[in-house]
Amino acid sequence: MKNRFFIKNPLYLILSTIMTVVLLGALFYATLKLEHRIAKQMMEISTSDILHIIDNNARALEAVLEPRTPYVEQIEAQKDVLERLERTLGTFLTANIKHAYLLYRDKNGIFRFIADGARGEERGMLHQKFDIDNPRWLEVYETKKPLLIENKLLQSLSLTYLVPILQYKEVSMVMAVDFSIKKVENINNILLLMQNGLVAIIVIVLVFLVLLSVQTFRYLAVKKKAYLDKLTGVYNRNYLQESQDFINLHDYVLATLDIDNFKVINDTYGHDTGDLVLRHVANTVSMSTRAHEDIVIRYGGEEFIVLAKTKRDDTMGALNVIERVFKNIQETPFWLSKEEPLYVTVSIGVNLSPYKSRTFQEAFKLADISLYHAKNKGRNRIEIYNEQEESGDSLHMSINDIKEAIEENRVVCYYQKIVDNTTQEISHYEALLRIQEKDGTIVTPDKILPMIQGTFLLRNITKSVLAICHAKLQEDKEIKINVNLNPKDIVNDAVLALLQNYAAEEGISTRLGLELVESEDIFRSEDAKKNLLMLKNLGYKIFIDDFGSGYSNFIYLTQIKTDYIKIDGSIIKNILDDKISYLLVKSIVSFAKEANIKVIAEYVSSQEIYEKVTLLGIDYSQGFYFSVPKPL
Repeated sequence: MKNRFFIKNPLYLILSTIMTVVLLGALFYATLKLEHRIAKQMMEISTSDILHIIDNNARALEAVLEPRTPYVEQIEAQKDVLERLERTLGTFLTANIKHAYLLYRDKNGIFRFIADGARGEERGMLHQKFDIDNPRWLEVYETKKPLLIENKLLQSLSLTYLVPILQYKEVSMVMAVDFSIKKVENINNILLLMQNGLVAIIVIVLVFLVLLSVQTFRYLAVKKKAYLDKLTGVYNRNYLQESQDFINLHDYVLATLDIDNFKVINDTYGHDTGDLVLRHVANTVSMSTRAHEDIVIRYGGEEFIVLAKTKRDDTMGALNVIERVFKNIQETPFWLSKEEPLYVTVSIGVNLSPYKSRTFQEAFKLADISLYHAKNKGRNRIEIYNEQEESGDSLHMSINDIKEAIEENRVVCYYQKIVDNTTQEISHYEALLRIQEKDGTIVTPDKILPMIQGTFLLRNITKSVLAICHAKLQEDKEIKINVNLNPKDIVNDAVLALLQNYAAEEGISTRLGLELVESEDIFRSEDAKKNLLMLKNLGYKIFIDDFGSGYSNFIYLTQIKTDYIKIDGSIIKNILDDKISYLLVKSIVSFAKEANIKVIAEYVSSQEIYEKVTLLGIDYSQGFYFSVPKPL
């Protein structure tokens, strides 16, 4: 699809204008540098002959003087020498060469005239003080080499050429010649015209930029108003129409929200109150979502859209936001008066995978279908779009049925014995998840867990099972129960807080075992390992379930200080006939005994398997040989 955003967004035009100003400024600077380079080259070309002549004449001055007598003393003592020097200096003077003179420095370092080629009143008198206006004059005495000093004027180059007169390898006098060179006027005029033109263009562009900026800010202010719902302050449908083609559906969970029985509110309390309720709901939604991440849009009437930011393959954070929106609206009443609250509820439809749709509108329709189901099932609920449910697949429970079962306390636990192989007495029970359908049918985890992976329902069902087992432990002070946790539970604040609260009660944490399927997610997560050690310090025992079936890293078992490992049933059931399975079990048991970790065999289904695991030195057994899962 063609992107028209550049045309619609004037900020790009402002940036283009700023870049133009920068380029023009750079061009203006370049012309200044060009003028400097041209002037320098002109000076080198124009002065080369003059400087050569002056150097030759300086040698002629030395020829007048006696080399064995100090030059200054000779000139002072012999008037004819002074006259010859001044005649020689006078020959330098032309239209461009204004002055030619000899100077010396007295004992105090002051420059004084010794001879001057000028005539009349302009001639400097013998020993007359000469004030230098540039400290570079002193360089001649240090370098003992000729020096050209530039004095830049507007239309000409004024120069002073200093030639040291050496005697006894020291500078005795300095011959100074002042001359000027006119600049090439055509080049200068062209450069000046370019500079003035560039300055004019820059000024015009800057004025244009200021006007454009003012208009842009006005445009953005008007556009922002056009994108915001006047009543609620959240984005409106105009915003959605403008931006829906640019929304990356991989980055969001899409939810549609509808205020329950809003028509009744309008009819009962009036449209003014209805407007206040809309504003109240919008404020609650905005405060419950994450600034700069989630997007809230009033789609029309009493319906809103929430785009909750999510990570790839992990919708938990986004679902937590939607659940928080739902609960906060339930728990935050709208006050009709100081004494009369009005409790508003909403129905929410959620599309967990909007990226599976080709367009935003298609993804929105799926969320809207779930919203329709939520309203049909009595409102005040969250319904998650279930592709299998919509297509009539009944192999698993639907997400909405699972959510309903949790809310109606139809989550139950069946328990299976874990037996001490030495005494054949019950050591623990493992709590196994079940859901009781409304008709009394019991649903097993294989029809439950696949549907709620990556949703907040997985956390909620863990909390339900923990609560059930906690109640059992309070009823019977003698039993021990193991609960299955998934890797995300170990880093979930709500689950951890619940376990910490239970540990505060006497005799709970020491009888509530935590079973985790061996997983690289747990063993490589520093937070998970830290939390497991924290739970162990509270008295909980750590069981690694289905060991040997997957990751099986023995080193990490010691890092998290595992108390028990449960060898995977698929290995145990083959130890009678499969030598590899037998050797693997033997290896695990050997390591566990060295590491002081207790071992439990799963799927012990016969007398023969029981005898074999006992012979291998396994501490505990669990399986149909002792009991099937059932209520306590």
